[in-house]
Amino acid sequence: MDVFEGKVWIPNKGLTDTCVGIENGKIKIVKSSLKGDKIIKFKGIMLPSALDMHVHFRDPGYPHKEDWKSGSESAACGGVTAVVDMPNTNPFTSDVTTFNEKEAIASSKSVVDFGLGVNVEEGLADKEWFDTIPSAFWKLYPYGITSEQYFSNAREILEKTNKPLVIHGEHPDHMYDEPLKELADHTKNRHNAESECLSSMPSSSYLHVAHLSTEDGLNNMPSLASSEVCPHHLLLNLENCQSMDCKVDPPLRTRNDNSTLYNAFREGQIPILASDHAPHTISEKRSDTPPSGLPGVETMIPLMLNEVSEGRLEMSRLINAMSEAPASRLSLERGRISQGLTADFMIVDMKNSQPIDLDKLHSNANWTPFEDWPAIFPSQVYRRGELIAEDCQVTNISNGHNLFR
Repeated sequence: MDVFEGKVWIPNKGLTDTCVGIENGKIKIVKSSLKGDKIIKFKGIMLPSALDMHVHFRDPGYPHKEDWKSGSESAACGGVTAVVDMPNTNPFTSDVTTFNEKEAIASSKSVVDFGLGVNVEEGLADKEWFDTIPSAFWKLYPYGITSEQYFSNAREILEKTNKPLVIHGEHPDHMYDEPLKELADHTKNRHNAESECLSSMPSSSYLHVAHLSTEDGLNNMPSLASSEVCPHHLLLNLENCQSMDCKVDPPLRTRNDNSTLYNAFREGQIPILASDHAPHTISEKRSDTPPSGLPGVETMIPLMLNEVSEGRLEMSRLINAMSEAPASRLSLERGRISQGLTADFMIVDMKNSQPIDLDKLHSNANWTPFEDWPAIFPSQVYRRGELIAEDCQVTNISNGHNLFR
């Protein structure tokens, strides 16, 4: 048994001087004093690592943007040891065949553990494999379908599902394609798409709203549903990020939206933090038709740890949002440093805030809207008790596995 000794974030206690015994990838015991085969006295603090339930690793289909190797290395170096990949790859993950193909790719390349989302198409709930496919959730997009189809698909899944339905919450009838001369035009094209969608969505405890982006959306959240927010919708807006590089769906908004969402996040009204890591190359972003999306899985936790360091966010709220709440939402027994749970954790020096250096990031996108922003990267990251990243370098290439198998 390996024993880690130092300051550890313990549920309901906070930082505690204690020992954590790790054996066979699990936390065997947490106790004030322990003996083991190896004693590791770490500097800094031990925190549970993050579960990012919203990434786009672009594999299969778009490996020049990202693949499971580069995406998972980005995750690991940013303190994320488990991710859920969205289904809008090429081909879409929409049936058993495409699911198994993506799972095989991820299993062979990923440094971190993972889950996979399955795309909602008409008639999905009638498929013979609907109740058995080992997916994390269903994902419903508003693209290429009518509003009638969109809401009908949502109702059908919510009536029959035993796992979350994650929606991209923008109303198909309120997403316009007027020409873009500046970033603010994209926001205008979708001005009320989020609020119109959420006010029309049926309520269900299985419903999860991805990347909440507006005050109006927050105010129109269906009762019983859960939600997530991304760092770019908390920290970026049309004033501090005017470049078309920052074109995302849903769009960046105002400082007031930032403030309202951040307050709701602090209070737990928005329970989950997710990155919506959606990389494109900088040449694609600066083309005549820039695609929507930002890289973010590697910078999400470091940015928010700096928010904690600066006193703008409580550590307990961050840990719940990045670890405990997403694990609970996906019915996974993980996300805490507790006896019997998976030994996924990171070591952090909260005094080591440094500007984000693009050259040290791992995404194939090779850019970030947060370059030079202050951030606190973990010094060490452990997945199932194995060191997988140290000082922003991957140290272990053993393969991740599907958490839902």
